[in-house]
Amino acid sequence: MKDFDSKLVLVTGAASGIGRATAMRFSGQRADLILVDINEEGLESTAGEIDARGGRAAWYRTDPREVDQVEEAGLEDWRWIIEPNLWSCIYTVHFFLPDMMQRRSGHVINVASGVGLFAVPYQAPYNTSKHAVVGLTESIRQEMERYGIGASVVCPGMIRTPIINTVRSIGFGDSVKKMAHRLASPPEKMADAIIRGVKKNRAVIMYPLYINLLYGLKRFSPRAADKLSKTVARDFYRARRSRQRRQT
Repeated sequence: MKDFDSKLVLVTGAASGIGRATAMRFSGQRADLILVDINEEGLESTAGEIDARGGRAAWYRTDPREVDQVEEAGLEDWRWIIEPNLWSCIYTVHFFLPDMMQRRSGHVINVASGVGLFAVPYQAPYNTSKHAVVGLTESIRQEMERYGIGASVVCPGMIRTPIINTVRSIGFGDSVKKMAHRLASPPEKMADAIIRGVKKNRAVIMYPLYINLLYGLKRFSPRAADKLSKTVARDFYRARRSRQRRQT
């Protein structure tokens, strides 16, 4: 899909971060926006800015759960992560895809993560949900081509969004969060990559560059990728033990 003029675009998580930046970029492409998020104040802000720039946006508050990465993954933690990460995509596809099939046009964009392409240690529920989103999008892409419908999965790396401050994960302490803020890319850069990727009908949209490099390492040198993952796992485990000793 190369032209978004007057096309209807639904953006979830539009109150902040990648969702907000993506909504602004699609508005700049003259698309009509439907904005969805749990954060009503953020939605109003995003819609107001779009309107002020001469764009068109309607917003609706929904109640998807915010996703935190957890240290000890019991069954409830698995549900807490998989329901918003995976089922939100399934729900959206279920309700909107039939109309797109009837129109024989459209493009599905699901946001996964770099960890949907290569797992990272101690985040099994998060890894699982994001891998599932990649698989779901790949299936849609294959099956919907005959209807003229495209599909892309977005696999970002570290992006400067509120999740950096709220994440709970082994080894992700204050010092790591500070480093993450320094290394993270602006969400606007991710939004630009999404626009480019959809225009070129790319199956996987990766950003920043290191996501491409890590994915390439896994594909072309699985042994090296496995060694790297085990090294990270050991570092995370040491960080966890060190924190536990400080707390006792």
